[in-house]
Amino acid sequence: MTDRIVLNIQKILLSDEEKLSPYAKKSSESLGRRNPIKRDPFRLEFARDETRILHSRPFRRLKHKTQVFLSPNNDHICTRMEHVLHVSSIASIIGRCLNLNTDLINAIAKGHDLGHPPFGHAGERVLNEILVESGVKGGFKHEIHGLRVVDKLTNHGAGLNLTYEVRDGIATHCGESFDREVSPNRGRDLFELESMDDRGCLPATLEGCLVRLVDRIAYLGRDLEDAIKAGVIRKCDIPAEIVKGLGTENGHIIGVFVNDTIANSFGKDGIEMSEGIFGLMKLLKEFNYQRIYQHPEVERVSDKATNMLKLLFHEIYGIYEQSERGQNSSFINTAVREAPVMDTFFSFIKNTNYSDGVETWRVVTDYIAGMTDHFAEKTFTQMFIPSPFV
Repeated sequence: MTDRIVLNIQKILLSDEEKLSPYAKKSSESLGRRNPIKRDPFRLEFARDETRILHSRPFRRLKHKTQVFLSPNNDHICTRMEHVLHVSSIASIIGRCLNLNTDLINAIAKGHDLGHPPFGHAGERVLNEILVESGVKGGFKHEIHGLRVVDKLTNHGAGLNLTYEVRDGIATHCGESFDREVSPNRGRDLFELESMDDRGCLPATLEGCLVRLVDRIAYLGRDLEDAIKAGVIRKCDIPAEIVKGLGTENGHIIGVFVNDTIANSFGKDGIEMSEGIFGLMKLLKEFNYQRIYQHPEVERVSDKATNMLKLLFHEIYGIYEQSERGQNSSFINTAVREAPVMDTFFSFIKNTNYSDGVETWRVVTDYIAGMTDHFAEKTFTQMFIPSPFV
């Protein structure tokens, strides 16, 4: 391909960005990457980030990490990967209508949950409890850990080398505070992302704000739909006010939220919903918590997962210490012989290129947070369930 053709392609891509909203973040305005790389002839920088995320191992593992219903036997129950793709799809539709940068939206959306541990929020809670009890400042937050995943825990410790704007969107996507309006904090220093440990930090771009709000839109109706499939609730259990205002089908619920968000965000430097629809969203969230997330059967399974991860954490912690941080080959051979799956752990240590100063809790947390539900169960079985001696 000639230089002239490549140059023309670049001009077309950049000219398309010039048509974006004045509130959108253009790739030409990006702060770049921590390690500069040569420009791609066919993709702008945020589009490159989306591709890097899609081809990463942490993204692939999302298909075996679940949302609410842990390790389901039903193929139609939502997985973490499906949720991520829903967020990307919904946010890009809204973003296109608001004339925002859909390359940036899709990159943030597809990377936003890379830091989630196995067994959904139960896994996040138990890792946080363990770290807090151990005196680790900030505990465990999946969005903060997500930044570590893309910066350090891929490509033999080199990370994905994403742009600052995408990294910021990943680290600030968690909107558990449930604000009706999310506006970008454009004055934040994105060169200090690694020191952030506060969920109160707002994204620095409007695209990041959109993903933060859409994260809720994507899971509330889907969790309701999955709960009905699982027999946890029935449609007749849904409060009449929610049925009247939002409906009972996930597609209709998403449609109401999307329409309202576009109508109330158009032409503004913020993403917001109307008071009425936001009120219905809060009602749906409260219903989901009371009747789904805190359902006795859901909590029973979550408690089992919690106990499993606690035992795994402390056992792997002890093995790492006894192996002299992976240096005692004799001990490692014995550990792998007793539980072959531990070979994966010691390979992980080597491939991540940890420095000598990294604390044991960090190594074990990185490893467990990267597990899928199935791999955590397999590891637990080999480490704690005795195999026949004869």
